[in-house]
Amino acid sequence: MSTVDKEATIRQRVEERPSFELKKVREVRMRDLGYRFIAGALTSVAAGAVTLVFGARTGGILLAFPAILAASLTLIEEQEDSAEAREDARGAVMGGLALGLFAAVAALAFGALSGALALLLAAVTWLVVAVVGYALAWLG
Repeated sequence: MSTVDKEATIRQRVEERPSFELKKVREVRMRDLGYRFIAGALTSVAAGAVTLVFGARTGGILLAFPAILAASLTLIEEQEDSAEAREDARGAVMGGLALGLFAAVAALAFGALSGALALLLAAVTWLVVAVVGYALAWLG
């Protein structure tokens, strides 16, 4: 009988904060980049097909889907562990929420405001949601 540590749920905090290490970027294998490229291409093709069938508005929403997320999370779990993949998934959820609100604000503001002001308002919305989401999820 093996003693396996119980994996934390997505709501539980991890001790290590997200960070960036340049040496890890250099360790990325071409095969892994190929997986991400193929996943992104297939997602884009699917979004294009949906656009042809249901129209640009529906297809455009699908283009906001993080096309390489599934491939990236699979590779992270394979190379690191499921806790690291879970943390990346949490970050993707925050990023997706911020991007969705960016799109909503932009959709409402374009046409009602000047293009520059609408884009600025949407970008500020994205930034605030992303920073507050990060603070709530990892620092709180």
